[in-house]
Amino acid sequence: MRLFFIPLVMLAAAAHAQQVYRCGNQYSSEPCGGGKVVDVSPAVRSPDAAGSAQVFLCVSNSGSRFWSSEHCRERGAQIDRIESVPAGLPWDQQVQIADQQTRQGYAIQRKNMEQRGGATAGTTGRDPARCAHFNQQVDYYDRLARRPQSSVSQGWVAERRKEIRDQQFRSGC
Repeated sequence: MRLFFIPLVMLAAAAHAQQVYRCGNQYSSEPCGGGKVVDVSPAVRSPDAAGSAQVFLCVSNSGSRFWSSEHCRERGAQIDRIESVPAGLPWDQQVQIADQQTRQGYAIQRKNMEQRGGATAGTTGRDPARCAHFNQQVDYYDRLARRPQSSVSQGWVAERRKEIRDQQFRSGC
């Protein structure tokens, strides 16, 4: 049994070291005109991923935020963010790194928002007066929907409001 196993291992190693060529849309173990060598070695994990840990930024029911090494639901809270930090560091350093990554993420979000321009909702269209008119109509139908009335009337108000919102969307407001 052992004698059979050794040649099998050697054959597998030789097959693994064999080059693969891409010839158009086909792959071959033999070179072809204009063919390119393809790397078929197994993927190597990123060295960063090998020693990383997750740190959770949790939000409690009262709204307070805290960092946790275990999932937030284990502490009766919701997840705000998950940050990857180097494993093997003391907890205080992991939290410090996660906090820095979170601040950088929020800074990037703010920068992107500023570049896009913070426009008032419903006033980004080509014609600001028309957008304002659509907003007034939507407000009117919202107020109308809050009044006590029959289900038929409520349905009519909802349909009309939807039509206005569709026109508003098509106008780019």
